[in-house]
Amino acid sequence: NTFWFEPTPQGKFMLSIAFGQSKYYVDSLSENTRRGLRQKARNGNFPGVAPLGYLNDTRNRTIVVNKRFAPIIVFAFQKYAVGNLTVKDISCFLKTNGITTSTGRNKSLSDTKKMLSNSFYIGIFRWGGEVYEGRHDQIISKQLFDKVQEVLNRRNHQWSNARIERIP
Repeated sequence: NTFWFEPTPQGKFMLSIAFGQSKYYVDSLSENTRRGLRQKARNGNFPGVAPLGYLNDTRNRTIVVNKRFAPIIVFAFQKYAVGNLTVKDISCFLKTNGITTSTGRNKSLSDTKKMLSNSFYIGIFRWGGEVYEGRHDQIISKQLFDKVQEVLNRRNHQWSNARIERIP
């Protein structure tokens, strides 16, 4: 339907009513969507795109392990947990094993660091500022994840101390 309003006070009033109804509809739809996503998270289902190593199963509306990339992700965590590799080394390792950006380049250092600090891999995810226990399969152990976080924090701590020492 197309609405046409006269440039009269009555026409302008009807136009403002039509805009108000449209605004109410959009706000109500937005609220219902947010409520549904929040409930999905409470049920343990991640309401978004699965991270690297997982796939969104659109048929069952769940997240499943990507059998091709999950072992590579696990091995990347294991290699980094040893403590002698950098995030850049892990990024290069991912590329040599077929995990690249859409343009075929190495994953950025920030993307690799986000991957290494993503608790989704141990079965926990964040949504809307809250932490939920996921129903998806975890691909790494909590101990391995904690070791990687320890290495990441130790390296960040070294850089933050170096910056503090250089400031006059």
